[in-house]
Amino acid sequence: MRIERYRPELAEEVAALIHRAFAEHRNRVPLNLLDPPVPWATTDELADTLTGETVLRDASFLAIADGRPISAAIAVKAREGIGWWRIATDPEHRREGLARRCVRAGEQQLARICTQPICTLTTVDGRWEVAERFLAALGYELEDPERRNITMMCTDWRSRELTPPEGYRLTTLGGDDIEQWTCCRNIVFDAQVEPDWFRERFQSRPEFDPSGWYVVWRDGRIVAISGALAVEDERDPKWLRGGMIEYVGVVPEERGRKLGELVVTACLNWLAERGASPALLITQPFRVPAIRLYEKLGFQTIGAWHRWTKRLQ
Repeated sequence: MRIERYRPELAEEVAALIHRAFAEHRNRVPLNLLDPPVPWATTDELADTLTGETVLRDASFLAIADGRPISAAIAVKAREGIGWWRIATDPEHRREGLARRCVRAGEQQLARICTQPICTLTTVDGRWEVAERFLAALGYELEDPERRNITMMCTDWRSRELTPPEGYRLTTLGGDDIEQWTCCRNIVFDAQVEPDWFRERFQSRPEFDPSGWYVVWRDGRIVAISGALAVEDERDPKWLRGGMIEYVGVVPEERGRKLGELVVTACLNWLAERGASPALLITQPFRVPAIRLYEKLGFQTIGAWHRWTKRLQ
């Protein structure tokens, strides 16, 4: 067995290795239906990345035995920075220290080109305890745990009656409402995006249906938002199927009037009518009032997304 640099001509073999390494995790509920992680990527999708220009070949290493790769640590340069795209070992060769050796070899090369901390560019499912122990043992640390993404899930929802408070109006999102929706979103999440962001992020998706996006109006202004997408991914329709609830928010001065509960209930009703179950949403631990609302509606936390970082010396 030897450790050597990754070569593009091995892309298909490495893609098959990665696919095998994560196959056992397919029985887990995915943390995000819109961007499924490693277990649901096909070998062709993995191979496309492995032959692309983002892969840092000098910093990506393989363990080779009997002429085939049995472990890999693939580094890439992405918009978020430089870091690990996939770290994987063939199930038959685990606990042999192979992934550790591949990562260490890659780190030596990355230290020469990267002055910023390197990270796991694919978020690590906190339910995969072996992966977390592996990264911790190599000196990687979690980013701010209170701001990490967590996924909450609701099953067996039964439709409920919707009654907006007096003076408020609940409607679905109209084509002329995108600018107001964006304004509300920016206020709620203390961010700044343009209307084109919504069009690129959601309206361009094949599963987008404006009838699943709800807004609450008061005095001609959108003051609460929430959207739902019914998802079925052809890569693995048995597991990659359900509903995603996106961007729940109420402007500060209108909180306390159960508008968040109203729009989330509307989304859950919409998903239930389409048989899109379970319903998933993504939030962060520091959003305590939101989590209490979701738990009231039957959501439970099923897992956390972790990003691990390390400053190379």
